Amino acid sequence: YFLETGSNGGRLAVMGATSGDTGSAAIYGLRGKKGIDCIILFPKGRVSPIQERQMTTVLDSNIHCVAVEGTFDDCQDIVKASFDTPDFRDRVKLGAVNSINWCRVLAQTTYYFWSYFRVTDEPQLKDAKVGYSVPTGNFGDILAGFYAKQMGLPVGKLIVATNENDILHRFFTKGEYHRESIAETISPSMDICVSSNFERYLFFLTGNDPEKLAEWMKTFESTKKLDIGGDLL
Repeated sequence: YFLETGSNGGRLAVMGATSGDTGSAAIYGLRGKKGIDCIILFPKGRVSPIQERQMTTVLDSNIHCVAVEGTFDDCQDIVKASFDTPDFRDRVKLGAVNSINWCRVLAQTTYYFWSYFRVTDEPQLKDAKVGYSVPTGNFGDILAGFYAKQMGLPVGKLIVATNENDILHRFFTKGEYHRESIAETISPSMDICVSSNFERYLFFLTGNDPEKLAEWMKTFESTKKLDIGGDLL
């Protein structure tokens, strides 16, 4: 609607990196849409066969799938670099489809509220705190739960469930956010080392201090390590 009424010059290039789930959802939502090009990057050989077919068999002219030699983190780095290049970003009218886009995380908060009210429909559970265990790779879904809790939803524990790529487990248990090589597992959608949305959680830990966050991320980018301890954990 906005593009057809002249917003953004009537054009939008939606770019996303996927570990398997987001890509096909974005493609089927945007295929054939006037004024929109959809570019999806996925790690070659590191998504399930059915996920790859869901993405690569869509032949609409506005859909562009790119298999990247590497991991999901490599795909995500390309997307981040594209957004961090203002001339390119503005020229192609770049937009994001995965949880780099804040709207995705905002929308995910709603089903925490929905599920909480469904669980507490029973009289004996009224006013109970509800815990959530969330399989996570890019930290978007569970971050939405964290924000729902910050909004006042009576959430108990938020449990970060990971596979062998356990950078988040190591952070929450030892305060070590150390980048390591990515293991290929039977749960490829979770085969992520550097979770894009974790930077948003770190922003909260700094007391919403952008300068402190920039310092932390600069350290992480240069050393592949970030160590946090004390009361912040």
